[in-house]
Amino acid sequence: MKIKSVILAYNDEETIGAVIKCIKPFVDEIVVMLSERPYFGVPEAPDNTEEICLSLDVNVVKGYWKLDHYQRNTGKKILKDCDWIIYLDSDELIDNKNIIYLLDFLKNTNDNAVTVLPRVYWKTIDYILDPPASFDPIIAARPHVDFHYIRNVNSSYVRWDGEMHHLSWCSPKDIKKKVTTYAHASDFDGEKWFNDRYEKWNYGDDVIMPNGEVFKTKLFPLPDDLRILL
Repeated sequence: MKIKSVILAYNDEETIGAVIKCIKPFVDEIVVMLSERPYFGVPEAPDNTEEICLSLDVNVVKGYWKLDHYQRNTGKKILKDCDWIIYLDSDELIDNKNIIYLLDFLKNTNDNAVTVLPRVYWKTIDYILDPPASFDPIIAARPHVDFHYIRNVNSSYVRWDGEMHHLSWCSPKDIKKKVTTYAHASDFDGEKWFNDRYEKWNYGDDVIMPNGEVFKTKLFPLPDDLRILL
């Protein structure tokens, strides 16, 4: 079974190296789709994301895409001759044990795409949102499957019960940049949320997300084999 991977990035020097390192030993090819502009907000000068990718010997394709489904669809067209494509954002990590489990799952499923309910980290790599957020993104799909909006696909899918670790709301990720430039940044005032909710949050407080969802947090340290990659 031949597996390849598409990783999305934009000025993600804090995390892109770890994402590549966690998946690279298990796939035949990686292409990083490096956006030269954010989906929303003011563009920043390029950081070291491209240099990090090239130092890890992966293919980098630079361009501008209006939203991430265009980015993923462009990436999959570049990858030829494979059975599955694993799709990751620049802050999504899978430990060795779970990658092996995922590959076995892909080998045996009859569905065309696979989702996962991620562990979503908050503030640090020691705490996650509780209960888990309900969104289960597509993590893998057969090459013919197209994304029609963000991480939604035009095909049947099944949920994989393994673990993906999403550093969505924690350091070392730049959270202010995230909420002012990412795919849903036009839905709310990201800078106000960052200043009023994220910066003022203390352990024990409820987490109030930009869309109004409320969570608790619980201790769930990032696995050691992923920590050493950051």
